[in-house]
Amino acid sequence: MDSVITLCQDLALTFGQWLKPYLYNIALLLVVCIVSLYANEIIKTTKRFVARRNFIIRVCAFVLVTGFGFGLLVVFVTPLISQLLMFFGTRWLAVMVVSAFILLGILADRKNQL
Repeated sequence: MDSVITLCQDLALTFGQWLKPYLYNIALLLVVCIVSLYANEIIKTTKRFVARRNFIIRVCAFVLVTGFGFGLLVVFVTPLISQLLMFFGTRWLAVMVVSAFILLGILADRKNQL
């Protein structure tokens, strides 16, 4: 039994070391998935505020919210997610990444986006 636990720990460490160089890209993927899950609600809310405004104001609001808002969110949240994934260390990195994607899948299912 001890050899099975050691084997699992070694595999987890190996996968964690394999994923570590790609951690920023994985975090970026997670942030973009989160943004895509909630973008529709944010855009609907923005539409409610600017629906009866001038065309120029609507276009500016759209550019500010989608271009700068989502862009800045992705740029500033990605390093935080990357640090959060490494919170438990390299040994648990693979488990954290898989858990994060499973959580995103559950969120997408609850929002009927699957």
